Amino acid sequence: MRPIEHSTESQFHKAATDQWLIDRFNSGDYRGLLEAALILNTLHQLERTKADWAIHEAADNLADQFGLDRDSA
Repeated sequence: MRPIEHSTESQFHKAATDQWLIDRFNSGDYRGLLEAALILNTLHQLERTKADWAIHEAADNLADQFGLDRDSA
C-alpha cells in the first residue's frame, strides 16, 4: 500500500491558507474567519463522506471478488 503523501502543491496551498487565516485574525476580520471556518467545515465533512464511501466501495468490491457476504461477517 502506498503511503499518503502531501504533494508540493498541497503543502503550498496549506501554507497560503494558513497565512490568509492569520492575516484575517491579525486584522480583526472575525466575520471573514467565521466564513472561512464554515467553508472549511463543509470541506472537512465532504472529505469524511468521500472517505466513508471509498471504504464501503472497497469492502463491497473485495467481497464480490472473493464471493463473500460482507454483511454476515
